[in-house]
Amino acid sequence: RGLAVEAIVEVVQAMEPLQREGFAAYLVAMSRGKAKGRLFAVDMVLAMLPVLLPLEIDDSGLQDGSWGLKCVQVLVERCSDSAGAVRARALTNAAHALDVLSERGVEVDRLQEVMKIGDMGLGELLRRRCIDDKAAVRKAALVLITKAIGLVGRPVDESLLAAMGAACSDPLVTIRKAALAAISEVFRKFPDESVTKEWLQAVPSLMIDSETSIQEECENLFLELVLNRVCQAANLKLDDDSVNLEELFPDGTLDLLKSICDGEVVPCIKRICASLGKKKKLRPLLASSLQNIITISETLWLRSSKPIENWTAPAGAWWLLSEVSSFAPKSVNWKFLSHHWKLLDNVGQEGKGKASSEGEPNSALWAVDRVSLLQTISNVSMELPVEPAAELAHSLLTRIENFDMNLSEVDAHVKSLKTLCKRKAKTAKEAEALIMKWVQQLINKAVDSLETYIKGTSQDSRGCSYNTPLTGKFKGRKEASTSKEMSEAVIAVFTVGSVILACPDASVQGIIPLLHTVITSGNPEPRPTMLAGGAVSFNEVAPSLYIQSWDTMAKICLVDDKLAKRYIPLFVQELERSDLATLRNNIMIAMADFYVRYTALVDCYMSKITKVLRDPCEVVRRQTFVLLAKLLQRDYVKWRGVLFLRFLPSLVDESDKIRHLADYLFGSILKGLLISLLVFCIIFLSHCMPNMNINVAAKAPLLAYNSFIEAIYVLNNCTGHGGYSESQSQSSQGSQSSDRGQTLFAIRGTDERSRSKRMHIYVSLLKQMAPEHLLATSAKLCAEILAGVCDGLLSVDDAAGRAVVQGCSTNTSLQGDAHPSQHPCGQFRDG
Repeated sequence: RGLAVEAIVEVVQAMEPLQREGFAAYLVAMSRGKAKGRLFAVDMVLAMLPVLLPLEIDDSGLQDGSWGLKCVQVLVERCSDSAGAVRARALTNAAHALDVLSERGVEVDRLQEVMKIGDMGLGELLRRRCIDDKAAVRKAALVLITKAIGLVGRPVDESLLAAMGAACSDPLVTIRKAALAAISEVFRKFPDESVTKEWLQAVPSLMIDSETSIQEECENLFLELVLNRVCQAANLKLDDDSVNLEELFPDGTLDLLKSICDGEVVPCIKRICASLGKKKKLRPLLASSLQNIITISETLWLRSSKPIENWTAPAGAWWLLSEVSSFAPKSVNWKFLSHHWKLLDNVGQEGKGKASSEGEPNSALWAVDRVSLLQTISNVSMELPVEPAAELAHSLLTRIENFDMNLSEVDAHVKSLKTLCKRKAKTAKEAEALIMKWVQQLINKAVDSLETYIKGTSQDSRGCSYNTPLTGKFKGRKEASTSKEMSEAVIAVFTVGSVILACPDASVQGIIPLLHTVITSGNPEPRPTMLAGGAVSFNEVAPSLYIQSWDTMAKICLVDDKLAKRYIPLFVQELERSDLATLRNNIMIAMADFYVRYTALVDCYMSKITKVLRDPCEVVRRQTFVLLAKLLQRDYVKWRGVLFLRFLPSLVDESDKIRHLADYLFGSILKGLLISLLVFCIIFLSHCMPNMNINVAAKAPLLAYNSFIEAIYVLNNCTGHGGYSESQSQSSQGSQSSDRGQTLFAIRGTDERSRSKRMHIYVSLLKQMAPEHLLATSAKLCAEILAGVCDGLLSVDDAAGRAVVQGCSTNTSLQGDAHPSQHPCGQFRDG
């Protein structure tokens, strides 16, 4: 076909202008004929454009009615052809056609008019093709975006941006590469706020892609489009007449810094910075630039005679400095760190009472900046002078011992104190002894604080009915004192959890009985004699202390296997009965860590853990889904028993996010492709599992086929078949628990909503099967369900049995369209 096009072009060039126009009319007519003719016409039109539009073209070449315009319109129209091959070729040729038109000096406004189909502009056309069901079409559309971004115009349509972002997680490597290039080209030319946000959501997550070339391209683009732009602020100086901070720095720099510290993209950007640092691609100029941005911001604030306690550094500046400082420690000035630590620490201490009384909005921002500053100090600790390091370590220890800081700051203080002790000590042995000394000191003070609060609460509970009620200012003082004691106890318990992870060898025997008292409060089981008081339920009196006690006990169990054997059953019990969504979420995270550390101990509780997939709180459901998916990917959990069947209702969850995650999970694991699964898992789990190993081996390609019949019974909660009853009894620990689990994960009912949910799950499973498995599934449906009805093994007297038979009949009719290769248009139809 290519040779034929070249030969025809040679002939056309020898024609007279009138004959050329006649042949152009023939091509236009061919473009509306059969599929093979349309495909040839698309190739022919591209080759004809240089003939119809010579280099010395004037405006008449693309005037209304001209054959040059008609040929261009043929390409644009065929971009929406019914045949996927024609659509893909038309999009590819349209990209080349833009080069031809640009060489001939056609203006952008005219090109925008030419590239329309009726009222549909180029942006809408590209958006539709980016989500096309044909891979070749999606790739061609992304290539066209890269070439035609100047024609899309500003602001870039958000739906088009979303389509490009979604293409970055496409299962095909070539499409991910094309999407990466397309959205980066948009960001390069139009660094608007919406483009920046979508780029950061889509591109950094490719850092964990299985394709090495995509990882490298992701790093290079982040270095070019983000870090190098920040480096431009390194040599900027503050003029005497400067007033506005945004005007001093390159356009969009501050917005970019603010966007990169968004919680969803932070784990991926951390990975990129770490990789670039190991490859020595992070320039010292970057650290200097970030220090300059912070210094200029502070100076400009003071120049305007505003109180320094209301100042905050540009969002993201401290965080990015904390990430790059470990790879450029000599570029971070100690005077700069010392000045800002004293500033942040002093203002935080002075404004603590004011913040609590007046609700100072900057207090949380100052806490975040202090955490990043401490991380930076920790990274450059080996470059610090010995005496200032010792002085700072003493200051940090004093602050921790007060148990009055924000919980988000505790980990950073503990980590920084540990590194500063290593800097202060002369030998490694001396450093370990110094660390163990202050660790035990902190634990002992935490024990005293928690014990004081528990005793006081127990005494108040026992004697409240015999004392004269307090009134007026005495009542207020009592409540304030109790609130302060509870706050100190909460921070003390949290500090113990941070310390035990930083120093696993520390002794925590003194605090374990106290934590046991809190987490078992209200239960009839015995407690330590010295703490046995009134029946105080801390779940009701102090829910924050109750939650933190469970969290700290989980951290202690992670470093003490004997303690873990005793308390893991309590964690499972609390996971089932707690009415605090925050606690259920935290326990679920702890159970995932236990599964990695103590797989044999936790595996027997999997049927109870999976019930959290139907938790009433969306955040808990989503967290559970991602944690279990990650355990599956790392082979700690196997697709066996009821696990697969309990994942199925997530495909029709009320939450859009959970449905999206479920689509990725079943579309990737069942096909043996884990690319999409890793993209979303890393966002949520990098904080908990930063050193995970990625394994993209095929998992369970036959899972949908092997479990399809059983899924029909489970979703309809039909217990009238022997095989289903046996499979359920294997994973249940009692009839009551089994019945509750069956009902919890069933989508029973004959109403349209329940039927549509079940059908969506059936279709999702059928789409993952190969043609031979579809045929075998049809036979199994007839043999195990329809034959079961005839033999009396399956009763149709109840609604569940009838729903199973209806689902069987519908699935049998759907399977002819379930596989793309069997549909006449090569597309899946939902029926």
